[in-house]
Amino acid sequence: MKYSKKFQTSISALLLGFLFASCISNVEEQLEEQLEETKVSYINSVKPILEARCLSCHGAGGNFPDISSYEKVNAHAASVKEEVASGRMPKGGPLTAAQIKSIVDWVDEGALQN
Repeated sequence: MKYSKKFQTSISALLLGFLFASCISNVEEQLEEQLEETKVSYINSVKPILEARCLSCHGAGGNFPDISSYEKVNAHAASVKEEVASGRMPKGGPLTAAQIKSIVDWVDEGALQN
């Protein structure tokens, strides 16, 4: 009888261990998915702002830096962030706080082509 009680206790402990391990890994996966979802999209957020407010001056053949493509924006991402965050750019009038945040966050998140 003692042997079966020890066996039951061991099996119960093992099952509880698996249960806790599966819960922990599920939570980690959910957190990773949430982080990916919160990243600012270049294509959906940043590019439309640049096209509407920046490319008239900083397009191909215009003022430095040329930000007419992702590769060119990415090469100057830090200075774009600095100029926009400081309010020095764009010259035609300031961006909204939400637009500035989108550009700053995008650069801070690694300036991904997403």
